[in-house]
Amino acid sequence: MKTRNMHFIARKLWTGTVLAATLLASNLAIAGDITFTADQAYPESVTWSARQHVFMVGSVRHGTVGKVTPDGRYTVFIKDSRLVSTLGLLVDDRRNVLWVTNSDPGAGERTSEATRGKLAAVATYDATTGAPRAYYDLSSLDPGAHLANDLVLDARGNAYVTDSFAPVIYRIDTKGHASIFARDARFKTGEGFNLNGIAIHRDGYLLTGNYNSGELFRVDLNDPSKIEPVKLSAPLKGADGFNLIDGNHLVVVQNAGVDQTVELVSTDGWHSATIVRKQKSEQSMPTAAVKKNGQVYVLNSRIDTLFKPDAPKVSEYILQQF
Repeated sequence: MKTRNMHFIARKLWTGTVLAATLLASNLAIAGDITFTADQAYPESVTWSARQHVFMVGSVRHGTVGKVTPDGRYTVFIKDSRLVSTLGLLVDDRRNVLWVTNSDPGAGERTSEATRGKLAAVATYDATTGAPRAYYDLSSLDPGAHLANDLVLDARGNAYVTDSFAPVIYRIDTKGHASIFARDARFKTGEGFNLNGIAIHRDGYLLTGNYNSGELFRVDLNDPSKIEPVKLSAPLKGADGFNLIDGNHLVVVQNAGVDQTVELVSTDGWHSATIVRKQKSEQSMPTAAVKKNGQVYVLNSRIDTLFKPDAPKVSEYILQQF
């Protein structure tokens, strides 16, 4: 009897130790998140400036750009009356330029009949002072509905921009000339959001995804007519923000009710890829991922509460460690 009691006590102690370790790991993961408050800003994307040691986030509602320090202090950085909803953000520390996509999905304070579902533009600013540099109207390049979403830069400084309402990727070259870089019927497979996140690979191609169909595509930079789907085990529905960690690892943020972040790995130059890691979001509508000092943070935007008229509006957001 005494021996049995000792075994029972040992098992209880071991179970308690395991549970404590699990809870500690969970608390450490949550403790690593960055929580910030921005008055009903609803940031959709995030970029990291190593030069300034701050995150920069947009605002679907206010059309502003704000800075978030690693300890969670938010301040408004850019106010520009031309901006309706700021979606994609990318800071180029080397050239000290901040790139911002400007769109109107219909939930901003400055939404109007003239711009709702029609606006696709990119603005650039001095990344340190916020002074305006250039403004590109992309919607004039193609008739129909438009929504400039995400963007990426190549090594020379050319920008590539996705349009969620039109089946195109735009290019803005280093001389400021804007054009349609790639067009494909698979980029638009239904109503609502389609082409969304985008990343660039050092071997000379873009990776982009269709939010609606869950397909990922590989687009050749030298020949943009060479567009092929990335073979996946299953579509990535609601694929939003992309972050290419290195040549073989891509982080994709999913929302549309999936609300998770996945890590994809490719061993064949992104002709195919497999999921090796998943993480559920702590709050609704994760939309973007950014890498800071080797650590990936995922923005929980909570935009679903902005688009639901009866939902309580929120001002607290999380950059969740992945």
